[in-house]
Amino acid sequence: MRYVSAAKKSTSFAVMAAVVTMATFGARASNNMIATTMPLLAHHLFNFNGLEVGLLAMAFMGSTFISTSFINARLPARSRRRFFIASAMAYAVLFPFYSKSNPITIWALAVAAGAVLGPIMPNIMTSAGAISDPRQRERLLTIYTLALSTSLLIGPAIDSVIVKYVGLKASFIFFEPIAALVAATAPLVRFPEEGRPTDGSARPKVTSILTNNGFIAASLNNLTYSVPFAFITSFAGLYAEYRFHVSSSLALLLYSLFYSTSFLGRLVLAIRPPYNIVRLMTLSSTLTLIGLVAAWASPTILVYMVALLILGIPHGLTYTLSVISISRTFDLRSLNAANSYFFSIMMIIGSGLPAALGAMVTAAGYQATILSIVPIVAVIFGATMFFARRASAALIRPLMAAAGT
Repeated sequence: MRYVSAAKKSTSFAVMAAVVTMATFGARASNNMIATTMPLLAHHLFNFNGLEVGLLAMAFMGSTFISTSFINARLPARSRRRFFIASAMAYAVLFPFYSKSNPITIWALAVAAGAVLGPIMPNIMTSAGAISDPRQRERLLTIYTLALSTSLLIGPAIDSVIVKYVGLKASFIFFEPIAALVAATAPLVRFPEEGRPTDGSARPKVTSILTNNGFIAASLNNLTYSVPFAFITSFAGLYAEYRFHVSSSLALLLYSLFYSTSFLGRLVLAIRPPYNIVRLMTLSSTLTLIGLVAAWASPTILVYMVALLILGIPHGLTYTLSVISISRTFDLRSLNAANSYFFSIMMIIGSGLPAALGAMVTAAGYQATILSIVPIVAVIFGATMFFARRASAALIRPLMAAAGT
């Protein structure tokens, strides 16, 4: 009986891993396609300037924040599952409409796509982190982040080929099957029941989550890369076109270099789960600063490619470390709320950054904008270390059951 039970557990884990992988791949590859191709479409076909491109990205991310924090985070598991499945189906339906967009309708599409994306990623993340066994939980979380990296590695390469042969608008039609993968797998994503407290304690309040040292450290750690990543997502391709005079197809292909080292970083964490998260946070921020300086100083496209390779490593490490930090800090009853608020913070920050960076690009140019990001990252890194050390009991230890910090 013991062997049968172990076999069932192994099969169950394999099924969960497959579902999480497919859902994550479809959601992140298609989401990144919108985030990177929509700015090029708006700039080249609709003549949007840097500020307008940033505002468009802000509309996309801002609507994601609203649906995540004000709807998804407050729904019980059963209602959240219905919301998740309906959003996944609506997300797939919206994709072809980008091929018929104009300077007005693209704003509506950005808001609509962002809104239905809101419940998708945090619920996949909660599903991956809801296993009671800590070793399997962190293994599945790492598989989840590997699926993110795989989608970001393969997605831009596919998009580059599609854009080369059919153009920016039509590329959204050809990317539809990847977006449809989210709708196909959504009913299979596991939604753990949160249950009712049995020890007399209430579910944690919003303030208890937002003031938790581990949560703050995870959020600040992610913020150290949110600022440069906002620039990379919205403007790295345009920067390559402007400074090195490359084609739109090659500009999109550069993202595959960036995401290749991101994938390798997460693969290392999958092979060797992190013990000292604080130390890896330090490494990640250091590489971010080095990569930014290299991108700013790049005299040729080859040096710029090396800079993107360097910047890909902390992209792979940062988010993974933050997700694992949250899983170690909160119990299962608090996990959905913690993940939703973490994702909401990502979105609210991400929604404002493209517009701010777009204004800076318009006023000062690409290189000056990149250079201005360096001290911002350095300051956020200092704050991250302050809270990470206070949460070290959870962040620096072998795999074990999560405990509050």
